[in-house]
Amino acid sequence: MEPEKYEIKKYDDYDRFLCEQYYSALRVEGKREKTIERYLPQIKLMLDRIQKPIREISTEDIRFYLAKYQAERHVKNTTLDGMRKCICAFFSWLEYSDYIDKSPARRIKQIKHDTVPERELNPAELERAMICSSSVREKAIISFMYDTAARVSEVAGITLEDIDFSENTVRLHGKGGKDRVSLFTEKSAMYLKEYLQERKYQGIELFCSRRRPYVPVTKASLEAMVRSIGKRAGIDHLHPHRFRVTRITNLVNRGMPLQDVQELAGHSSINTTRSYYRNNLENVKYSYRKAI
Repeated sequence: MEPEKYEIKKYDDYDRFLCEQYYSALRVEGKREKTIERYLPQIKLMLDRIQKPIREISTEDIRFYLAKYQAERHVKNTTLDGMRKCICAFFSWLEYSDYIDKSPARRIKQIKHDTVPERELNPAELERAMICSSSVREKAIISFMYDTAARVSEVAGITLEDIDFSENTVRLHGKGGKDRVSLFTEKSAMYLKEYLQERKYQGIELFCSRRRPYVPVTKASLEAMVRSIGKRAGIDHLHPHRFRVTRITNLVNRGMPLQDVQELAGHSSINTTRSYYRNNLENVKYSYRKAI
């Protein structure tokens, strides 16, 4: 296996071979390194705890392992379900690849957990964030983040070639290598053009650092910038994802078809998009009057 940190040392050569093959499969399938870093340590931890060869692990072994881990570590159900997903993916791949006859994780059901939706920004907070943006660069980034509902990693990866000012569209490079097109308003276009006129960076990336040496922005630098704006604006826990949540929530609650919002947001499941719907009285009244 390529990275030493993923090496399985306590088991027979065949177990090590299976883990190496799984690592290779994840790479060939185009999984991001962050995904691999999430999956493989979970597999190693499971094998360390269960202390059985992979082919002998049963459904009961996995259930007991997860239950004991939660009891000892007091982890939330969301964390435990993330562990379950990694284990299920591993055994599903083993079954699909004919290394085992049947996945023992197949009967491990999803662990229920309450999902607390991220609170969207209200109009006054959005306005304060723009007012407290101290430069054209910051205004361009904040306005663009909100308009496009882009993930922060997607914003960091945008190049000049991805922008089409004639249509006010941008090509976003999303999760799993999936590209999609999003849109931005004339207001964002104005800020972007003004920013591009004054910036001194000569690279192809759309956004760069504000000081020399000019380098492309990163996910971390964008998050730090937004936190700083939040402090200036008096908005607690402001981070880039809240602009995405706010835009998607507003589009859904203003009647944009869920399928269209799903496409714009890059959600793989429409249920994710549906979770942004706020079923308030005004929405109910509007839908009722529209239906009669």
